[in-house]
Amino acid sequence: MTRTHRRPDSGQALLETAITIPLMLLFLVGFLAVLIRVEAQVELDTATSLAAAAAVTAPAGSPLSATYAGATWSGTLRQYSYLRPGTLDGCGPYQAGAAITCRGSATLDYRQTPMGLLVPFPFRIESSATAHSSRYRSR
Repeated sequence: MTRTHRRPDSGQALLETAITIPLMLLFLVGFLAVLIRVEAQVELDTATSLAAAAAVTAPAGSPLSATYAGATWSGTLRQYSYLRPGTLDGCGPYQAGAAITCRGSATLDYRQTPMGLLVPFPFRIESSATAHSSRYRSR
C-alpha cells in the first residue's frame, strides 16, 4: 500500500501570496495617493504663478490687478474636481517697477478620486508666486 506523504511546505506559496498581494496593493494605492497630492500641488503652483503674471499686466495703480489675478487663478483651478479653490491674497494693485506676490490656497479632496477609500479627509495646500513686470514697460 502506497501512502502519500504531504510535504510540510505545500501551503507555503499560497500563504506567501496571501500576504504579498494585499501589501503590494496597499503600496500601489499609497503611491497613487502621493501622486495625486503632488499633481494637486503642481496645479496650485501653476495657478498661483499665472495669477501673479496676470496681475502685472494691469495698468499701474489700477485695481484690475486683483481682478485679472482672481479670474486667472479660479479659471485655472476650475478644471480639477478634486481641488477646491480657497483664497488668493496679495495680488493687490500693481505699481510700476514693483513685483507682485500672490499667495493661494486650495483644498485637496481625495473623496473626489478613487483614493477616497484610503484618504477620506481633505488636505489644505498652499502656494506662493512672485511676478515682475518687464523693465521696458512704461506704465
